[in-house]
Amino acid sequence: MTDQPNRGRVKQLLALRLRLHRLKPSRPIRDARVALAFIKDWRIVLSTGHSSLPSLAEAIAGRQLRGSWMANPEVFGIYKILGTVSRSAAVLSAPLVLGKETFLDASLAPAVARIAGDATRRSACSASLPPLAKRLLTDVEARGEVRMDRWSASTQRGRKARLVLERLLLVTSRGLHTESGYHTAVVTPWRKSRIAMRFGKAAHRLGFEEAQGQLVLAAVGSAVIAPEREVRRWFVFGAKPIEELVNEGKLRRLSAGGVSWLALP
Repeated sequence: MTDQPNRGRVKQLLALRLRLHRLKPSRPIRDARVALAFIKDWRIVLSTGHSSLPSLAEAIAGRQLRGSWMANPEVFGIYKILGTVSRSAAVLSAPLVLGKETFLDASLAPAVARIAGDATRRSACSASLPPLAKRLLTDVEARGEVRMDRWSASTQRGRKARLVLERLLLVTSRGLHTESGYHTAVVTPWRKSRIAMRFGKAAHRLGFEEAQGQLVLAAVGSAVIAPEREVRRWFVFGAKPIEELVNEGKLRRLSAGGVSWLALP
């Protein structure tokens, strides 16, 4: 297929993405009920941030945000709806895409649980951890939980180690307001996460490659169209499934303007 026809198709899909993600024309999400329906419809939605995937913060604002969402006029509405959605039992979340908080429809939770719990993947990740992150993981696994303000590292270094482990889906954490009135995190093994505990049995029925494929296809579908270079960085398991999905006809590769794009057929 030549580049010129693809240019038109890519342009159409990019315009469709803006419309479906409620950005152009602007259709701001006004309440948590609509936000939850938005997540159910798209299945994979970033909480905040910039990506080809839909961002709930941007959908609430009804426009593409510049810089941090907290520096935009819609900050209070975004904060309120994000908080309500995060506390809802109807939605799941994990730092799944680009290491950022990602809201998930329950239909994808078994695939996430399968990836996160895979022993071979976890072993490879653990072996390549920075020393402090490795020590934190060891302590979390040994103790069952670690309260970060009582762990033997500075706040900044401890936070960095924790985020490394969370983004690799090796641990999970929850916020805690301490007796002194400040905020800390309690870190627990991934096996104690909501996703692992609720969907562990279903995860065992999936192959590792099958779970990878489900997540890639769902994410590309949610994005409508995305640069292949971006898609290759989305998940902790990397880019390996992409070529196979293209060869199987489950993903379509479009080349336009020197950029390789991915979309569903």
